[in-house]
Amino acid sequence: MNKDHEKLMTDLQRILATQDFKSEEELNAFLNKLMEQEIPSFPTEALSFEEQAQDLVYEAYNLPPVKGKQKVIQALELDCDCIAAYEYLGLKDPIIEMSIAYFNMGVTIGREIFGGEFLEEYKGMFWGIHETRPFMRCMQGYASSLYSLGKVEESIAIMEEMIELNPNDNQGIRDLLMLYLLEIGEHEKFETYVTMFKDEQSAFYLFNKALSAFINKGEGMDANRKLSLAIKHNKFVAPKIVSAKEIKNLPDSHGFGDENEADYYVFFAQDIWQDIEGAIDWLKKHYVK
Repeated sequence: MNKDHEKLMTDLQRILATQDFKSEEELNAFLNKLMEQEIPSFPTEALSFEEQAQDLVYEAYNLPPVKGKQKVIQALELDCDCIAAYEYLGLKDPIIEMSIAYFNMGVTIGREIFGGEFLEEYKGMFWGIHETRPFMRCMQGYASSLYSLGKVEESIAIMEEMIELNPNDNQGIRDLLMLYLLEIGEHEKFETYVTMFKDEQSAFYLFNKALSAFINKGEGMDANRKLSLAIKHNKFVAPKIVSAKEIKNLPDSHGFGDENEADYYVFFAQDIWQDIEGAIDWLKKHYVK
């Protein structure tokens, strides 16, 4: 969801909070009527400091970095616990140590705000709740930053926490989680997530399953079968993994079986495959150039 769409959703929620619906029919009638017109924004004076801060962060994403950061600083002056502000700063700061500090602040605040009774009631639904999404995105940024600094196990711990908070995994965190579990040899945990996401059919899932079988059992019927299925799903992955050429940039989007999906997987997985003894030679045997 882009930030403009997210701002619309925020305005919608604010409008709904002012209503007193007596039935689901009243709610649906109101929503249908609202769809026929532009969702209005609330005037600043009608908003709390927390809501004003959130709106300043939305504005920041549509501005050049320097002006955007100024907006976010204003937001934090209004609400020092504005998680979305720390998400913005974490995404925009080019220094990894600063980025991780901002994401960590967002995570720390989120755990405090959304802990206790809130956590007991809504654990498992954290992406479905509009207010918790900046927290979940800070967790994702924090996990990614930890991995970049070589703190693989700490990164994995954050990702597993994210899955607990949102088992549907709308953010797709399972892709990297399962790959990194293979990297550190946590095969039992890897199999737990294989089962949890058994309906998955992505390049990440299929090639990771093949790699896991190779690591645990070596080249054999099971590993070869899983690799064959993975290659059948996406023919671009194997030659890119064995290549000395690195994928420099992530694609903006990808589809099942296309070259962008291969680039997405290889960007993260190439070094891990190449570090596993025999994996590249095994892979070379099973794809057609």
